Amino acid sequence: MSKLLLFFTLLCQMLLFGDTRTIYDIRGNSFLLDANMTLFLGNWRTATVTPIQHGNYKNVIVNGDPEVKSVTLTFDDAPDENNTYKLLEILKEHHVKASFFMIGGTMKDDNVTVVKLTHDLGHLVLNHSFNHPRLTKLDVNGIDLQLTSAAEKIESITGHYPILVRPPYGSINATVVDVINDHNMTTVLWSLDSLDWTLKDPEAVIQNVTSNVRNGDIILMHRNPVSVAALPKIIENLKAQGYVFVRLDNMLGIKAYREPPSVSDEWGCCSWLQRLLGM
Repeated sequence: MSKLLLFFTLLCQMLLFGDTRTIYDIRGNSFLLDANMTLFLGNWRTATVTPIQHGNYKNVIVNGDPEVKSVTLTFDDAPDENNTYKLLEILKEHHVKASFFMIGGTMKDDNVTVVKLTHDLGHLVLNHSFNHPRLTKLDVNGIDLQLTSAAEKIESITGHYPILVRPPYGSINATVVDVINDHNMTTVLWSLDSLDWTLKDPEAVIQNVTSNVRNGDIILMHRNPVSVAALPKIIENLKAQGYVFVRLDNMLGIKAYREPPSVSDEWGCCSWLQRLLGM
């Protein structure tokens, strides 16, 4: 009888918690980092991920499914007139779709063209604030303005209103997360930092990503010359290890953009009149 009870207990646990996914720590290291940077990154990563793992921050994503051998590439700080184009060419050559967290305030002049091209090539154009402040330094109104201004700018160019957000520097606290959630948006961080923003050696970036990769990793990169130089080999190395590159929304099984309002939503009186007339 006790064995039967134990069996049913384990079965219930599997049914209740079987879909619970591991929240990774954030990896990324190199012997080229000095002791101060290594300490800083370790402290920041622990302080950022621990509240997520404990369930204190809701709707904050660090990684995909650890059971699936897939990864996704994300690029911060675009657009620009040089490196973004180069990244797009590399991705096209290797048949990989990625996600670009873009800064709304830089979407002007020639940069508008690369924003639209990024979208038209099948990549995601997502929200990285309007002018890249630390959102944790702003009040609620300031955070709100950063989110909505960037999203509306992206929508004006691509026709899509992004609901996936990456706060600049990955800087979050309870207020930032709450405001993002209040906008029906989702905070997306990363589980593998390529360190292309601090390492000047593309080979070190390649080694870092290749040696630290895990199933379901969201890989952080940037639109800079180091990423451009490192990207082809990163893709080749990870494919050789059996990883499949998928777009962020497909990896996570969530929508990247807000659904456009239907005619009945915009004109509620019409649907009310139809019901009244029995149509």
